[in-house]
Amino acid sequence: MPTERQQALIAALTRLLDDEPQVQAAWLAGSLGRGEGDEFSDVDTLALTADGRAGEVSAALADNLATVATPVLVNRLYGGRVLSVVTEDWDRFDITLVEAADLARYDARDLKPLFRKGGPVPPTRTDGPYRPDPGQITRLAQEFLRVLGLAPVGIGRGEYEVCLSGVDQLRRMTIDLMLEENAVPPARRGGALRRNPLLTEDQRRALAAIPPQSADRPSLLAVNAAFAAVFLPRARRLAAEVGAAWPEALEAATRRRLRGALGVEI
Repeated sequence: MPTERQQALIAALTRLLDDEPQVQAAWLAGSLGRGEGDEFSDVDTLALTADGRAGEVSAALADNLATVATPVLVNRLYGGRVLSVVTEDWDRFDITLVEAADLARYDARDLKPLFRKGGPVPPTRTDGPYRPDPGQITRLAQEFLRVLGLAPVGIGRGEYEVCLSGVDQLRRMTIDLMLEENAVPPARRGGALRRNPLLTEDQRRALAAIPPQSADRPSLLAVNAAFAAVFLPRARRLAAEVGAAWPEALEAATRRRLRGALGVEI
């Protein structure tokens, strides 16, 4: 349920879009559209424009954003098809402009209608059980091992601050793997800042047990080894379940590399 503040922003965006002659319909999208939002959710809207008019509508809406709130940041993404806005009160909202053919990418179950003057509507999908793609699991394991295998380069050069970005990549891939374990379809994962409801207690405990990271050699060695201990057994198990090829040679080479260069066993 949107907060009063979010409801006021939704109402203002509805008026803005409804007043634009070339906007045929609009929906509340994102976590609020799915009914999964909270007080921290931004307001995502989807607006259907007449064919060939998305660019024109984007420019017109950008000129009138002050009727919604005072913007302090307006990012025009994908050629203006998405207006991503931060207001002076740090409210956040996006306006995504689509034409009729684009609606096939959306699911009516994830959208709440705001108004409709005409035009087509998004389809209502009937999803079967999600099964992780074996090729994706193989690629995820390969990339994890590749990033892990680069640790001796950054640590060897003393680039400890830079190495922290590698740790962040390992964390992101570990969470992505956990979502695959839980059979959460990509379309149902929502924003990157909302993961707790999609993870099990066991998974969250495993992530919480990763030691704190800091920009020094002992910390980086410990945290790289800890992520490997969480990721690799889970990834192997999932790969076997879905019939994904496991990168045996890359894993063996990475183990040798970390053992020889850093004295780390994973």
